[in-house]
Amino acid sequence: MLVVAAVPLGFWPTWASVWEDRARERSPAWGLWTLGDMATLLVTMRSPGSGVGEYGYVVVELLCHASVWFMVGLATLNPIRSFGRREGKLRVLDAYLPANPFAVGETHIGKAVFAAQGFAQAETIVRFSGPIVPAARLPQGLSGASDRYLQIGRDRYMGPSGRIDDLINHSCSPNAGLRFTDDGVFLVALRPIAPGEEIAWDYSTTLADPDWSMQCACGSPECRGVIRAFALLPAEVQDRYRAMGIVAPYLDEHDMGRRVA
Repeated sequence: MLVVAAVPLGFWPTWASVWEDRARERSPAWGLWTLGDMATLLVTMRSPGSGVGEYGYVVVELLCHASVWFMVGLATLNPIRSFGRREGKLRVLDAYLPANPFAVGETHIGKAVFAAQGFAQAETIVRFSGPIVPAARLPQGLSGASDRYLQIGRDRYMGPSGRIDDLINHSCSPNAGLRFTDDGVFLVALRPIAPGEEIAWDYSTTLADPDWSMQCACGSPECRGVIRAFALLPAEVQDRYRAMGIVAPYLDEHDMGRRVA
């Protein structure tokens, strides 16, 4: 029974990930697992000597696999559509599950995140997440595009999450910005963002290390050419970002920690 109870706990990260972005999983695989569980349950029920524990394990597995299948792809009552065929019109889940708000595509600099739905000004786009890493334990040799660590304090960084926030690019003319709250770090829209528009924020609004830099190819008319620490931005840009409330709070402290090389 302990194994049966542990199954939903193992599925919790998948449920959380899929709720945030359905595109991370493919519907056919989860559908096949669900159908396989159903077949296993039928065989188990017909086998002599099968106990309640065996039934319970298969039933829990079936429910967990089916729940993910519904979340990622079973958008209609038509099972053919669930496996990627655009046939049928009996949509039922759109009324209950949020549409995937993001689409991952390619630009001239690689992967990028685009809005699959509109975002209003000041609306929260996504919560940044990832393991918290002390500055002294940062991996060595991080630089440029390979550095996916976000500074969140004088001596603290947030590591890669493996989620959509890892893929959001920099722009010197951002349409989004990070806000630090007691509940976490959130990306918010600085202006209305239309469906199909790339979502981007200015990396400099969290950077304290004057020695860190990355070549910028955002293509904005205001492109600075190099992404560097916030303190090295022009004074008018610093003031504009402060007025927007998207400057990391530790950047205005006098005794800022330095990033460990």
